[in-house]
Amino acid sequence: MILDCHMHSWRYPEDFNREVMLANQPERRRSWPDERFHAMWHLPIDAYLKEMEASPVDKALLLGLKAGDSFGVQVDNAYLAEVARSHPDKLVWGCCVNPTDPGAADEVARWVRDYGAVAVGELGPGYGGYDLDDPRCFPLYEAAIELDIPLVIHAGPVQARFGRLKHTDLAAVDEVAIRFPSLRIVICHLGYPRYEEAAFLVAKHENVYADISWLPQIAGLDRRALSRYLPQVEFPYFHLAYPLLYYFTQTFGEPDKLLWGSDFPACSPGTSIQAVRDVNRILEKHGLPKIPEAAIERMLHENWRKVFTKVS
Repeated sequence: MILDCHMHSWRYPEDFNREVMLANQPERRRSWPDERFHAMWHLPIDAYLKEMEASPVDKALLLGLKAGDSFGVQVDNAYLAEVARSHPDKLVWGCCVNPTDPGAADEVARWVRDYGAVAVGELGPGYGGYDLDDPRCFPLYEAAIELDIPLVIHAGPVQARFGRLKHTDLAAVDEVAIRFPSLRIVICHLGYPRYEEAAFLVAKHENVYADISWLPQIAGLDRRALSRYLPQVEFPYFHLAYPLLYYFTQTFGEPDKLLWGSDFPACSPGTSIQAVRDVNRILEKHGLPKIPEAAIERMLHENWRKVFTKVS
């Protein structure tokens, strides 16, 4: 079974801080009428389900995001729970909180026990302005262990204008993994752009994994959500082939700890899967060793089972 381990749905304007969203837009867009922003941002679940039907994906993990003050997106957990409840054969969901908020652990426990959340995420310390190893986060981590659910974390840098890079040090993941060895952690986007450090952490810690969501888009292999102005140079080796090759050349740790996700709407699930399956063509073009095809297929079909134990 292929599980899309990372995708999104949200509503415009309900899930947006419009002032912050506008500040994150290029100047040429700031005078747009609201109808154009609705067309750009409104992302009903039907848009994903239509693409899911045309892809090999069997089920998807719908993740939240709390980035209202930095990026302008603040998705309501109640919306995510209702969407997943309406499509139980296709969707599972993860609740999102700011781990430093008082009562965050109790809130997560409620979403898991009463509404069936199977993960916490997409947490974003760079978006939310906190450090992952802040002791105020620890009650949430302890609750996740007790609830047997993983954390899905955008631990690396964020592009949001008001996101703070000082909160995106991957060393904080190392600290949390050491303090909480039973806590399953997924580093989103293989730590983009800190691929080497993220791959090292995945190899170092039994409880740390990574998804490769978003990478096909960054690599220029799925252009639908890219600006027509950028990138000026397309080089898929650097943002897809190299990170995967670096991971698979590690000489310690356990193999098969990368998970596939689309990061929809950034990538189409079908296009993203095809890009991953075609990675050896890129490596061959550059005269580099190939990744075992069986390992690629396990990344798509099997590796997620180690992490998302409540998904079947």
